[in-house]
Amino acid sequence: MKLVLTAALLALAGQCTLAAEARDFTLATRLSYGYSDVASESMQEIVRLAPGLRIELSPRTQIVLEGRVRLDFADKLEPGEINPETYSSLSRPAVINDLGTTEIRDAYVEHALDNGVLRIGKQQVAWGKLDGIKVLDVLNPQDFREFILDDFSESRISLWSAYLDVTLAGWRTELALIPDNTGHAIPTQGAWFELTAPRYRYGAIPGNSALPIVTRRESIDAGTSAYALRLSRQVGTFELGAVAYSGLDHEPLGRLVDNAGEITVERFYKRRDVFGLSAETSFGPLALRAEVALQPDRKFNMRTPTTLSTIQLDQLRAAVGIDVDGPWNTFINIQYLHDSVRNAPMSLVRPDQDRIVTMFLRRNFSYETINVIAKWYHSIELDDEMYSFALEFSFADNTRLRLAAERFSGASHGIFGQFADRDRFTIGLAHTF
Repeated sequence: MKLVLTAALLALAGQCTLAAEARDFTLATRLSYGYSDVASESMQEIVRLAPGLRIELSPRTQIVLEGRVRLDFADKLEPGEINPETYSSLSRPAVINDLGTTEIRDAYVEHALDNGVLRIGKQQVAWGKLDGIKVLDVLNPQDFREFILDDFSESRISLWSAYLDVTLAGWRTELALIPDNTGHAIPTQGAWFELTAPRYRYGAIPGNSALPIVTRRESIDAGTSAYALRLSRQVGTFELGAVAYSGLDHEPLGRLVDNAGEITVERFYKRRDVFGLSAETSFGPLALRAEVALQPDRKFNMRTPTTLSTIQLDQLRAAVGIDVDGPWNTFINIQYLHDSVRNAPMSLVRPDQDRIVTMFLRRNFSYETINVIAKWYHSIELDDEMYSFALEFSFADNTRLRLAAERFSGASHGIFGQFADRDRFTIGLAHTF
């Protein structure tokens, strides 16, 4: 199916290129090197190429194509040959030995309507309003190869989908149909950012060897497709929104399977429903945002010494954020996330509650040619945290140098503490032709 869709889009693009007058080709390149002072070794040597092509078929219709080739010669982020088993057959990237992958990031036709836009093809649909936190941004899964350190636009996995955005009776109405049932891309055993906290290993204690994991993928049909609706409008100084989503949960469940005498963990996926509200407003130097999502009867894992089972529980996830123009032209963003699972039993694999505070600072110098960015994440429940600091230098509109450092602290069972030995320094050079 993926080959058929890809071939059809490429053939259409080739025919359209001959007919279209307006064409736009770009090649975004990025080189990055990472070093860990804790491990005293190089942990990434990445070459990233992202060719993009935009073809205007008519004043209202265009084709957008973007690919990505990502090679890592250090082979620490994704050691060995990459296994893209959490991807559907539609979106699975092609593996280049143990060096990396090549994939289609975007491949869609966009048509401007009188009252909106229609996009069909492989794309991202981002509905969240928060920075670095996901509450209503649930349509696309995420690649966790660099945990949450990558920008969401880079780590969000594009899916084959149909997206309609129109204005009806004063309401902005967004509809999405997603037959692509790809899940989160989860780092494998031994990866630099392998998720080792018990909540991500079906209750296995950090330091103990985990059971082998296999992934079960369902065939693509109406039962595995996702459907989403978002309504929003301006009411006075507030932008209000409501979201409804139903589709396969991108986060897999696990169950124990006896495979010819060997016990393994089989990852599998169940549907979830999400109903959410959002609000955003600004006054003077302040901007306020809030999102809340209810996931009724979401399925979670429970773990005992001999069993791994599932239970249905209601989950409430809510966050508020404030942006302010601080002193010395410093942009400050502060957010608070509260995530709770109601009536959770003691055997639940994940904690019944998460409370996370974030703070982001950004300061521009020399007419925005130098940017300073600092980020802090803190888990109140587990008292673990992550810091990141970056300096960006723009030499021209299409060239940027980035120096960054990240530090983690806390216990090994924490969201951030699990990476306490994964501090790193990176340097990256990006240029777009």
